[in-house]
Amino acid sequence: MRLKLILKLLDGNCLPCNYMYELSSALYKVLNEGNTDFTTWLHDKGYCKEKKSFKLFTFSNLYIPRFKIEGDRLGILTDTVQLIVSFYPIEAIEAFVMGVFRNRRMEIGDRKSRVAFEVMTVERLAEPEFTPKMTFKAISPVFVEEQFPDTSRTVHLTPGDPRFAELLHLNLLEKYRAFHQQEPDPQWPVTRLRVLSAPKAKTIALRAGTPQETKMKGYLFNFELQGEPELLRLGYYGGFGRLNSQGFGCTEIIRLIQSISSPKADV
Repeated sequence: MRLKLILKLLDGNCLPCNYMYELSSALYKVLNEGNTDFTTWLHDKGYCKEKKSFKLFTFSNLYIPRFKIEGDRLGILTDTVQLIVSFYPIEAIEAFVMGVFRNRRMEIGDRKSRVAFEVMTVERLAEPEFTPKMTFKAISPVFVEEQFPDTSRTVHLTPGDPRFAELLHLNLLEKYRAFHQQEPDPQWPVTRLRVLSAPKAKTIALRAGTPQETKMKGYLFNFELQGEPELLRLGYYGGFGRLNSQGFGCTEIIRLIQSISSPKADV
């Protein structure tokens, strides 16, 4: 289930450039006001398999047609912005999710600057056709890391690293196991990645300005995937890579790109 929200500015017009963690918190707050049990489960547990948990929920960067950056602040020069919110198919809660966003007020920002928005419209986007070869555009950074349990060391991988594609595929398989509680079909092919544009690095600070601040580097780029259509569907709705519920791994199918704002307005 994928929704396009049109947000109207009510108060303020300046966000921190690094707003994704605050946007994630605002989305959880809206969902929590609609159904506390669902949001608690989504935030604290999600879909689990062998001690691994996946939220299968993601969202895009804000689409801001005109903006101005000054230092670490992002000035919004329009009256409305757009946002994509996506869940790996949970049709049973579709009416709840659409209802909880309608006319809802959201506040995003930090101690220095905040913007109050009202959700003007909520549109459920039609499901695209999923095929064995598809082309995607990252509309929030895709984050893939290699973990070394013996040393607790992690490496944030670039899309050009051979391990990036391998771990992207393994992550999709883990999400499939967690959601369906069964093993993927062993006949499914390995998901193959072809990078189509120069990756643009984007670092997101989680819990910025606190002792728990952590910086994660993902990449915005266009790419082609070949693989099992159901895994591509899972990545499209639930997010590719890791940390999807924190604003990583949301993509758009390039042939549908005319339905959203210009890539230059994606900040």
